[in-house]
Amino acid sequence: MQRSHHHGHRRSGGPLIADVYHRLVSRHRVEIEVWPARAQAHFRDDWLANPADKQIRFEATVYNSSQGFLWEVRRPDGTAGLGTIDETGVYHPPVKGSLASGTTEVVVATAREDRLRKAYAWLTLVGEGPEPAAVASIDISPRRVNLYYWQGASNQYIDASNKMREFHATLHNGSGAIQWLVNGTLAATGDWFLYQVPNSGGAAVVRVRAQLAAQPSVFDEARILQLNYSWP
Repeated sequence: MQRSHHHGHRRSGGPLIADVYHRLVSRHRVEIEVWPARAQAHFRDDWLANPADKQIRFEATVYNSSQGFLWEVRRPDGTAGLGTIDETGVYHPPVKGSLASGTTEVVVATAREDRLRKAYAWLTLVGEGPEPAAVASIDISPRRVNLYYWQGASNQYIDASNKMREFHATLHNGSGAIQWLVNGTLAATGDWFLYQVPNSGGAAVVRVRAQLAAQPSVFDEARILQLNYSWP
């Protein structure tokens, strides 16, 4: 808005006094806003997230200026942000690393004409990060079995198939030889192990363990209950 004021006159019989014009220019202050004001995005390496949720577009509008704006990313304490934002307003999150789900970023839009005019959007980063590394494991089968002694009591009535049992170990996410231990003593190596009950004895529980030879902490166990059969 412009206003003009005119000043000037001639004194009677005196010299001409020059006219003076004052032009006042009134202009609205530059303003800026960002949308959305609050948003959420997943970490760039979140293996459970939809790829579309690993970025988000922000928009900024500048009022009373045609010079546009600048983007930047900051942390809540004012230091440089972890993610990035391109000139089109697309925010790209960082990888998770040691960051906690719920980490906050601040997206800042600054008016080019007046760098003191800024608008802010709060962004929450969520997610689990990359898929956990596969862990080696062993499955043993069967895991529970009852077997009978060969001699004593009425064990002669028990078929030989119930006095021995073959076990199988399946190794997942690993490689190497599998060792078989009976009550802690190495008995065999390989994917299969045939256990035979002793000739005689009392009721007892035997632990059969299959473990990775190069990594004994990777194992599985089966339990055998050794019994005597009584008839009648």
